[in-house]
Amino acid sequence: MDHRAYSYYEANAADISFEDITSSKKNSRILRWIRDGDDKISHLTLGRDSCVQFSIGKGDNLGWLGYFIGRSVKIQSLDIWHLNPGGWEPQWEQQIDDFMFGLTRNQSIRCIRAFHVRGYESTALLRALGNLSLLEKLDYGHSYITLDGYSALGTLLESGVCKLKKIHLMSSNIDDDGVAAFANGLRSIGPFLRELLLPDNSIGNDGLSALVAALESCTSLERLNLSDNDYSLATAGLGSLSDWLQTAVLNLNELSLQYGILCY
Repeated sequence: MDHRAYSYYEANAADISFEDITSSKKNSRILRWIRDGDDKISHLTLGRDSCVQFSIGKGDNLGWLGYFIGRSVKIQSLDIWHLNPGGWEPQWEQQIDDFMFGLTRNQSIRCIRAFHVRGYESTALLRALGNLSLLEKLDYGHSYITLDGYSALGTLLESGVCKLKKIHLMSSNIDDDGVAAFANGLRSIGPFLRELLLPDNSIGNDGLSALVAALESCTSLERLNLSDNDYSLATAGLGSLSDWLQTAVLNLNELSLQYGILCY
């Protein structure tokens, strides 16, 4: 079967047995609620931990989960804590691709939060968001985003499909190259962006300079968090930040450089 053939899901959705494509009764119930548009599922959490609503196990078909999420008009926010049941197996890349294939069709999600997603998962998610026109908040925490992932984020922002108001990327492996990969995209959403939080990363001089140049277009920015980065060699970048703060017309209410390593 071609897992990426949307026609397959369409043709079989009415008759699918949820028990056959899930690993537990709880997951079967959640999937049925998503399909039926139950109001209980305006916010959905999924991952491999037992505390989430949909706890991913080895009997779960992520293609079907993605398909029903893609068709949902009730889900407003989605939290993702890992997309594999523990231990990496080659077939899980296909499962993740199948999930993302369905997710790309959703037109109700406004907020996505991803925690402890790494490498392939994080990049696949960022590439899948390009059609989510209502998406307003993207929140990554304690995740490992590769340079390919940040390039995908840049492409997402430059597309203009979603006008993100809040971007939170805490402890997400951002270095100078990562900032350069998505900084131009910030210009595309500049009038809409309200919050940009990039704490606990590895942003240095070049990254800070590239970021400040992009922030000149972010005329509605209210919160900027650059804490816990190493600015010990960022003389030029900090100078650019200072000039921007003094000369730009700002709506900024909060600026945090707390615990950053500054140059003396």
